[in-house]
This record gives sequence, structure tokens and C-alpha cells, in this order.
Amino acid sequence: MDLHDILKRVYRSFFVIWSLISLNVCIYALIFRWETIIVDLFFALFFVAFLTSLTYAVHYSRRELTIRQYILRSVVQFFVIMAIVLGVGYYVGWVTRLHPIYTVATVISVVVIFIAVAVLEMFQTRRLADKLNLKLQERSEE
Repeated sequence: MDLHDILKRVYRSFFVIWSLISLNVCIYALIFRWETIIVDLFFALFFVAFLTSLTYAVHYSRRELTIRQYILRSVVQFFVIMAIVLGVGYYVGWVTRLHPIYTVATVISVVVIFIAVAVLEMFQTRRLADKLNLKLQERSEE
């Protein structure tokens, strides 16, 4: 992927990640019976969404990646995302020894959101590939 494609991917993924994180907070508010959701929490989550969307830079390459390289870079990306979320979570106070259930919920959230973003990107890439194949087929028939 070239730099232009990476930047488009970061831009698109940020809004998907931000939406899924916001939905996740609302679900946790119902599960854990939070009375209020603090605005500072959403600013911290906005920061996390921004940082985690920047992790798509690990896929930057001047030449096409093989499947093995892509999977390896995706695994590295996952662990970088986990480190960012747990680091910010520790700093902000989401991850503590006093409430291990919040730490487990945070890890589960990262896994679910990572998989959801990957599946959404897969469908988007598939749709783009189908559209390009259709245009190539139309062009070859002319």
C-alpha cells in the first residue's frame, strides 16, 4: 500500500472505530449501570480512536504485501492497539487492579472492535474489487 492509500484507510477507519467505541461505551453503561457518562471519557476515547487509527501505518509498503506479510503486520497492529488502549486506560484509570472486570471488558472490547473493523474493511475492499472487475469486464467487451 502506498502512503495515499494508508491515509485514506486511517481516515475511514477513524470514524468506524470512533462509532464502535461510542456504541461500546453505551452498552457498558447499561451493563455496569453507570449513572452518567463523563465528557472527559469521550475525549479520552476520541484520543484512543485517533491513535489506534494511526496504527494502519504498519501496513505501509512500497511494494505489494504478501498474505503472510499482511497477516504478520495485522498481528503487530493488534498488539500495538492493545498497548495503546491499555496504556491510555491505565493513565486514565480504566485499567486498575481494583476493578479487574473493567480490564477484562476493555480487552474484550478491543478484540471485538478490531474484528469488526477488519470485517467492515474486508467487505469494503471486496465491493471495490467487484466494481473494478466489472469495469474491466465492460472494457474488455468493447
